[in-house]
Amino acid sequence: MVLGWLAHHWELKLLALAFSATLWVFVMSSEKTNVTLPLPIELDGVPSGLVVTSERPDTVDVQLHGLRSALLRVSPDAIRVRVNLAGSRPGEVMVGLAPDQIVVPPGVSVVRITPSVVRVGLAQER
Repeated sequence: MVLGWLAHHWELKLLALAFSATLWVFVMSSEKTNVTLPLPIELDGVPSGLVVTSERPDTVDVQLHGLRSALLRVSPDAIRVRVNLAGSRPGEVMVGLAPDQIVVPPGVSVVRITPSVVRVGLAQER
């Protein structure tokens, strides 16, 4: 009797199972989430005649927001935090980090950068 119930309209039951599995995959892959990655800092535009003298963090924590499937494809090696020091003078320079300084793939946005300010010491080259 039980087998008769399972075998009755088996095509429709198999179709319903396939549809629900497809729907589950779609919902799981379209879910938005956050991920925090430690990203390296790159100093660009150090003026000629100046050298970086102070300790600075090598990385900052960047919180990204987007579709789970897009965030799974984000490679930390492909993203850098670029700090432009062009026009800086000798001494201690405080550089604010903003989300627009980080290039991320389409569909992914930068939510937070920690720390949001980086301190860089510059001195005349000897």
